[in-house]
Amino acid sequence: MGKNPNKNQLTEVWGDTVNLKELLIASIIGVVITMGAYLIGRHIFSGMPDLSAGVAKGYALLVGICGCITSGAISAKLFKPKRVFFESQPDEKLEDILLAAGITAEEEAAALSIMDPEIIAEMEELELYSLLSLIPENSPNFKPIYKEKAVKA
Repeated sequence: MGKNPNKNQLTEVWGDTVNLKELLIASIIGVVITMGAYLIGRHIFSGMPDLSAGVAKGYALLVGICGCITSGAISAKLFKPKRVFFESQPDEKLEDILLAAGITAEEEAAALSIMDPEIIAEMEELELYSLLSLIPENSPNFKPIYKEKAVKA
């Protein structure tokens, strides 16, 4: 059995999953376009007699930054994200998920009880009722419907 040529070599870099080959290609694209834009800008603006050297370098830097943004857009078009997002995992318990995140259910309940109502509304939109059901009854964020909807989910 030979190696699968379509097999991606994925790794985690700064909390994101990437293909190492694509990361290398994207880095090369970024360096070439960014530095190319900067050097072209420096050549153009340093040849203008009306501009001081400092202003010419500043403009060249802005052109380089535009090159950086352009290379980022090109890389984003060429290489799609590799992350996999699972919306729900019914076999996992909420307490296990919270512990993996480094917080206990009691700490999460305390945080939710004083959380900004706008964030609670966003959590409702995302239907995170299992988390919202942790809110204590004496909290202004408490709604009895959370426990009902958490059971249904």
